[in-house]
Amino acid sequence: MSRPRAPRAVHRAQLAELPAALDFLAACLEVGLPLSRAVRVVADISPAATAGVLAAVAARSAAGHATSEAWTGMRSHPVWGRAAADIAGAERWGTSAAGLLRAHAEDARQDGADAAMRRARTVGVRSALPLMVCFLPSFVLVGVVPIVAGLVTDLLG
Repeated sequence: MSRPRAPRAVHRAQLAELPAALDFLAACLEVGLPLSRAVRVVADISPAATAGVLAAVAARSAAGHATSEAWTGMRSHPVWGRAAADIAGAERWGTSAAGLLRAHAEDARQDGADAAMRRARTVGVRSALPLMVCFLPSFVLVGVVPIVAGLVTDLLG
């Protein structure tokens, strides 16, 4: 039995998996699958974090909700919200969501790259204190102790 992941870890996993899931959904729609079937197919092949979200949408559709209503319920989701709103609108108006999904996938990739760049830029600042803690003892031993030892031997000697 696997241990459930913390909400923060699930959120990070969903963010990482979002572009691929959106691309898979778009590909399914482009080959002619209806949206409700495409959601089930992508849920079956997705990692657990994304599969749970898509399975919830598929379950709402299977329970008799219109596909647009099933996606409308996801508008407040922190990761899928923007895509869900556009998917619901496309489904409501009878237009293809494939182009929207591809655009959202590209946006998600760019957001991920931007977040990685922000994290990379803070590495220098976050590593200053640990490096100082490592180098300070060696500085004291190599630079200060010999000077103090020399002064002590000159004064006592």
